[in-house]
Amino acid sequence: MVNIPTQLTPGLGGIPAWLIPLALLVVALLLIFAGRTIVKVIAFLVVGLIGASIGEMLASGYLAGTGALGQLLGILGGFLIGGIIGVAIVAFGIGLAVGYGAYLLALDLFGSHTAALVVGFVFFIIGLALYGKILTLVTALAGGLLLFHVLLTFGFGPTLATLFAAATTIIGIAVEYGMTRRPKPAAPSAGGGASAPG
Repeated sequence: MVNIPTQLTPGLGGIPAWLIPLALLVVALLLIFAGRTIVKVIAFLVVGLIGASIGEMLASGYLAGTGALGQLLGILGGFLIGGIIGVAIVAFGIGLAVGYGAYLLALDLFGSHTAALVVGFVFFIIGLALYGKILTLVTALAGGLLLFHVLLTFGFGPTLATLFAAATTIIGIAVEYGMTRRPKPAAPSAGGGASAPG
């Protein structure tokens, strides 16, 4: 029997009380199994829409003579450029967070701002290079934490909820990491070479 806390029932109006935990369960699973893609898509769409608005304004000012075609080009161009910038912002933000964390840790360990800056910069580059894997890990862990709380809401015990959430998170990370691996080219078979002309 699913146990829905009474705290979820006030202010829902005609919405069933079980719908919120179910929606949170879906969000948790999406974060675990497709968090990296979701964050990139959201960043692309949000910043892309801002770029489309800016592109429309610029087209209205500089391409007014081309009519609706110029406005459409401005919107599409602004959306694409803005979307690319949005994804780049995600990568830059992750690199910055990794670099800043490494800077603070190095400052505590070495007590030198110069050494800490060097370490921070190195880890900033590493964060940029590995931002996809880091984003996968962070979103999966966030989804796992949310899944743990949702399972508690559905009446699972803390131990069972922890085990289930941890196992699901590990599977999700493995699935997402597996999707990012490039397939290795097949090795040519022993008899697959071209025969010499007779």
